[in-house]
Amino acid sequence: MVIYRVSSFGKCTVRFLILTLCTTAIAAQDSPCLRRALPVALRDVQNLPIQNVLVADLQARVHGKPVKLLSLAPDPRPHRLVLILDASGSMGSTHGEPPLFALEFALARHFFEANRQRSQIALLIFNNDVTEVVDFAQGDSVVGDKLKQIFGNRDYVTTNVKGKTALRDAILAGLHLLEHPSSADALYVLTDGDDNASKHSASDLRQRLIVTSVRLFAVLLHKGVGYRNPLPEEVSGPDDLSEIAEKSGGEILSAAAWHEKQMVLSADSEAKLKPQETLGRLYQTILGDQLLEIELPSSIAKDEHWELKLSNGARRQWKGAHITYPTTLAKCSSE
Repeated sequence: MVIYRVSSFGKCTVRFLILTLCTTAIAAQDSPCLRRALPVALRDVQNLPIQNVLVADLQARVHGKPVKLLSLAPDPRPHRLVLILDASGSMGSTHGEPPLFALEFALARHFFEANRQRSQIALLIFNNDVTEVVDFAQGDSVVGDKLKQIFGNRDYVTTNVKGKTALRDAILAGLHLLEHPSSADALYVLTDGDDNASKHSASDLRQRLIVTSVRLFAVLLHKGVGYRNPLPEEVSGPDDLSEIAEKSGGEILSAAAWHEKQMVLSADSEAKLKPQETLGRLYQTILGDQLLEIELPSSIAKDEHWELKLSNGARRQWKGAHITYPTTLAKCSSE
């Protein structure tokens, strides 16, 4: 009988191989969490997309540790957009101005006509409940027909623009229209930001957007409050919406208001461009995004804030540039 003896060196070698295999297996399990592709949009002070940005032009950190930036390339995925319109009572006339819904509707028609050729669009209208829906299965043409129908109905504001505002509930309802949602999808909301009727909390909405990776964008419709004190939801609502949007990878693109029966946008405060041209530039933030592939220094057990910014040299080159990206990273177990 032959007896084989394993030397201490051999035992160490075996243990090392086992440890290596286990470490590789764990790394393979962590890889989908550590490596992520996130939508990023960069625009200059004139709201034009910044071209020819390199990974070397960007820096990122989470928990004070550097995040490895692997690649940056145009997002090739098809985009789906849910257009969400606020038809609550606050969208009516105020202080002799035209109804705020008229401003909202002008913005909605422009958004649809500008983007229908390069995306799929669904429509949702709400007040304290969802009042009308045109889903993706019905197609863009039905969305266009519905908008034309509303435009041709002189009594629409009188008969349909009423009630309280369940903004968060409506955004969640819009999210449910997206089957197999991803960061290629976006919700585009036209509202004053108030919410006085939702059953779901801001935390509910924030978490659902983070988990699904769907981005939230909005244009805030500004109305005067006259001599009365603003309501609590009028004070906190816009800020809450902005925070939720930024964490999702979206943002409040602009505020809009009537001024002497003309549309004005905060994104072009000096009115150097026609509103339609400014809006067209802002839409590029939604549809002209790039995918940034990153590798985290370690897995994260809870949703984490991270920072992405231009390098010092890039900031000097593109002064006043703005980066739109999801400021919250979903915890590993939620992906």
